[in-house]
Amino acid sequence: MIAYNFRAGGKGATSQAGAGQGKSAYTPATAYAPIRHSYRLAQARVGEQALIGHMCDSLGAAFPRSLITSYYVSLKTNPFVVLTGREGAGKAALATGFASVIVGAESAQFVTIGSNSWAQHSGESSYYRSVHERLGSLHFLETLQEAASPANLGKLYLVLLRGLTLDELSHYFRDLLQIDAAGVRRLALPGLAPEGRPVLPPNIFITATLHVPRSVTTSERELLRAAGQIAFDAGAHDLGPLPTLPPPHVGLQRIMLGSACHNPADARDRLAAILGARELRRLGPSAAIARRMPDSGAIIRQLADTIIAYVANSFDGEGHGLFDPDDARRNAQIAYDDQVMQRAYDQIAPPDQRLRRGRLGRLSPVIV
Repeated sequence: MIAYNFRAGGKGATSQAGAGQGKSAYTPATAYAPIRHSYRLAQARVGEQALIGHMCDSLGAAFPRSLITSYYVSLKTNPFVVLTGREGAGKAALATGFASVIVGAESAQFVTIGSNSWAQHSGESSYYRSVHERLGSLHFLETLQEAASPANLGKLYLVLLRGLTLDELSHYFRDLLQIDAAGVRRLALPGLAPEGRPVLPPNIFITATLHVPRSVTTSERELLRAAGQIAFDAGAHDLGPLPTLPPPHVGLQRIMLGSACHNPADARDRLAAILGARELRRLGPSAAIARRMPDSGAIIRQLADTIIAYVANSFDGEGHGLFDPDDARRNAQIAYDDQVMQRAYDQIAPPDQRLRRGRLGRLSPVIV
């Protein structure tokens, strides 16, 4: 069997915890089998409301609660999250602020990898792009290894791929990773059959910020659909620097790790217990979303399992909603529409001015 001996160049306690582990944890897929959801949920039965509250207390001056909650639930549900919009709208600030609150601003558990687009302005652009891509890929793989170390499975790792072009996004999420129909993320190692490739550790959460051009190809559109895409509207004001944040509270990482649900069957059982089987069967896009999607039925069927997992992740372990703690049915509807917008953003017609001021504007995490 091939041994992969990359090691992350972390710092502080994170690097020490991974020391002495010997060879890399990159082995066949069974080595990264996710911790059972029922076990993790038992470790964080309560606490998500406090986590969201703490996030909003820390970041609420810069971002609305709906956006913070949407980003949190999206990280738990989607294979990766793409924040799109113009430069200066706050995409990287949201990811950085979230990481600062939950793991700490200087933690080695938060890794930022930049774009190589600067190389386009160099006379040796091809050379520098190639070097940057290799270094960025190595840093990315080393972070995956560190997160997969048995000593670190109880720690949260957040990766920010900042300011990517669509080509770079494709490199990370097609060349380095493969995502199957169920959203399982596997490392694309050569020489291994797809089902034998390592599954990414469940404690790593990936965000990419992207300045989307006016036109995208069909292949690029499919890539964006594979993610939870949160769009920052062009009309948003520039965001200044975030305030200095206090050290993270103890236990926030455990709460987030313990609350993620990816299995559609578990998600349906959980929602049936919260909403009732009849309400679960009736759950669908709101009238406002349906009017803006010309072929909503086909898209909803394609995304059914992903949407259900997202809605389940929008409830805490006690069955209270993260978007609306007091009304489970309304929370489920907000979450349902939110995930439809994230996964089918390119299929949703822009709202007219009346809708912008109305219900959709209040429910959507998109900054308008």
